[in-house]
Amino acid sequence: MPEPTSTSSLSLAALAIALLGPAAGPYAVIVFAAMAGAFWPLSSTTTLTRVAGAWLLLRCTLTAVMLTGGAALVLQRAYAIPALESLAPLAFAIGALGNGWRPVFGALAGALSGLAKSLGTKGEGQ
Repeated sequence: MPEPTSTSSLSLAALAIALLGPAAGPYAVIVFAAMAGAFWPLSSTTTLTRVAGAWLLLRCTLTAVMLTGGAALVLQRAYAIPALESLAPLAFAIGALGNGWRPVFGALAGALSGLAKSLGTKGEGQ
């Protein structure tokens, strides 16, 4: 008699696609790629407990899930890269960024500050 666990394995992704149809496929890709990317910061971070590690993994994964759709649409409009083809790499990259958002926001703030200064000097000379 075969083992029940080996013959009746049904993943959550397969169940979601079966229930919701093909529309659940891109969401499953985003979640799995984001989780794969989130393992990178988890492996390099020293966490005190397993719960802290789980929270880090969840936070990185959910951040990637929330930002991937918008980033894919921006890439599609700006560079004509189809959004469905860029979902997995974007979700992986955002998940892998993990806790490294402060330097990203610092660089954006520096760029905006430089832009404001250059616009301010242009306005003074006129």
